[in-house]
Amino acid sequence: MRFRLISSGFILCIVICAGLYNDWQQAGASERSVALISYPDATEIRFGEQGSTDRLSYHVSSKFPATPVIDWISDKLQKVGWEPLKYDFLNPNLPSSHLTGWTYFLDERKGPALCVHQWLGDWKDASGNIVRYGFRYAQPGCSTLALTDLEVNAWYIPADVARQTQQNLEKWKKGKKGKKDGNLKTTSEGSQSQRGAQ
Repeated sequence: MRFRLISSGFILCIVICAGLYNDWQQAGASERSVALISYPDATEIRFGEQGSTDRLSYHVSSKFPATPVIDWISDKLQKVGWEPLKYDFLNPNLPSSHLTGWTYFLDERKGPALCVHQWLGDWKDASGNIVRYGFRYAQPGCSTLALTDLEVNAWYIPADVARQTQQNLEKWKKGKKGKKDGNLKTTSEGSQSQRGAQ
């Protein structure tokens, strides 16, 4: 297991996919995509939609690393034509948990820091639709010995929304890179001016 620093692209991906749950309209289970799979014995099941994107969340009692849960969901997806993606669909340079396995990070946003163990992976179907599953445990310490409360979040992203999201992210990255390059140029010119003055 590795401690991975969260890149800006990864954070943006979480923001885009997750959003604030309050912004999501509740919807019935009959309306959700078949790619959003509830594990048997799941509790606190919530399903919502925002525009064309659907979200499912629930909890499962499963000891870390939750291999039976992840494998069961992955097998069900693959049997109906969903292919696991080796890299994050929004950040092609970032290997997904299909390759890296579990990672962890400290979440200091609310009160005392929580150690979050996370598994995040995408699947794609023949039409280009994306389904993303995030599995996570959160607790004050980073030991995995007592982890049993697994939170599962899944997002179904239609192909057109996935493409638009990728394009928006690329524009954001280019804008950010342009600002960095502009700052470097200014600094470089400043340094040259100082040298000339000496």
